[in-house]
Amino acid sequence: MKKYLPILISMLVLSSLSSCNKRKLKEVYDNTEETELLLGLWIPPIYQLTPTQEEAEKRYAEIKEAGMVMAYSIHVDPNNMDMLMRSLDAAEKNGIKMLVYLMRYNNEKNLEIVEATKNHPAVLGYNLFDEPEYSEFDNIAQLRDEIKKIVPEDKIIMCNMFPNYATDSVFGPNPNLYESNYNNYLDTYMQKVRPDVLSFDYYPFMKDPKADPDWIAGMLTNLSDIRNIGKKYGVDTWGFVQNSGWSYTRVPNANELRFICHLHLIFGLKSYSYFLYCQPNDKPGTAGIFEGMLTFHGEKTDIYYRVKKQNKDLKKMKGVFLNYDHVGFVTHNMTKKHTDAIAKDLRYDKYKELEKIKSKGSILVGIFEKDGKTGLYVMNFDYKKNNKVTLELDSKTEFKVWGDDGLEQMKKADSIKLKLDPGEGKFIELG
Repeated sequence: MKKYLPILISMLVLSSLSSCNKRKLKEVYDNTEETELLLGLWIPPIYQLTPTQEEAEKRYAEIKEAGMVMAYSIHVDPNNMDMLMRSLDAAEKNGIKMLVYLMRYNNEKNLEIVEATKNHPAVLGYNLFDEPEYSEFDNIAQLRDEIKKIVPEDKIIMCNMFPNYATDSVFGPNPNLYESNYNNYLDTYMQKVRPDVLSFDYYPFMKDPKADPDWIAGMLTNLSDIRNIGKKYGVDTWGFVQNSGWSYTRVPNANELRFICHLHLIFGLKSYSYFLYCQPNDKPGTAGIFEGMLTFHGEKTDIYYRVKKQNKDLKKMKGVFLNYDHVGFVTHNMTKKHTDAIAKDLRYDKYKELEKIKSKGSILVGIFEKDGKTGLYVMNFDYKKNNKVTLELDSKTEFKVWGDDGLEQMKKADSIKLKLDPGEGKFIELG
């Protein structure tokens, strides 16, 4: 018995230390104020699903239950304001902010809608246009100025921009030989329209998974452009995440969804919305039938529960990364195609405390800063398999690791070891 006593004592000590560590992690986690991540959606419950105020409130409660706190209204009948107000009232009751989507080419009616809704508590702002062409910027700028005259200062005025795979004709003339047509399109938009945020959409998952590498490379370039133009004009950047499928695309599985959610956040975006929530029609159009979180008849789909799980996991991170400013990236074992797709001015070999990355897998590390302290957004750049990674630091440093289990580590060491699910990201606060 005596020979086993030291072993038993060691086990008790380790158990006690582990228990103390868990209590400390919980204490710090509970005392950390959450910064809300604006998770939104495109196409809220269509009006046939919200015939009464009671039905509308139930439908918007389902949105909140899935972890989304923002929605773009789709006002299908501009002459029926009751439908829009019913949606806004239902959103307010459930703590959901609304971006009112205005009509194309009808500024007189748009100003009537703004006047009727500008003081509603649920209204976060106005989406003036979805995917405007270069030729439409002047008209949108005029509408923007008219709206700014009559709305409270805190209302967001924005458009959602084309992705870089749209045809060059929509981007307009480019007198600058040293920047892409797409970059010039974004730059001109920011100069003319002067929005409060810069938003775009990019949907990378085609029917054939063999196309993924090229589409993801294009997305990395698009995110780089959005990030850099947003920084240039001092506005937050937003995006849209593909959770659905239609004629030439596929519905992302849980790993693929996790991947594109973290890919938006690792570029410093402050908000993204899911495309899409409610199926707009049950009959195929030119792009086939869109599969969403709700069917046209209001049934929840597997996509609803997949998004709900992803949102729950992200919420555990308490939005700590939102308080940091994006600086750039360090890559490890990524293909040349994907590394080169990230803007050159955003790529670093190492950064301050971060000396080296060790992993057999592909790892993307986003570099962030806040008040002179470094944050590292570490992402498994593989949505098919798990990966382990070790970050080697230049000296013993205090750090916190935030992930889908909340505050997962809090130590002082010269290296950080992580296990990452496919496409998963964790945020590390140094110092």
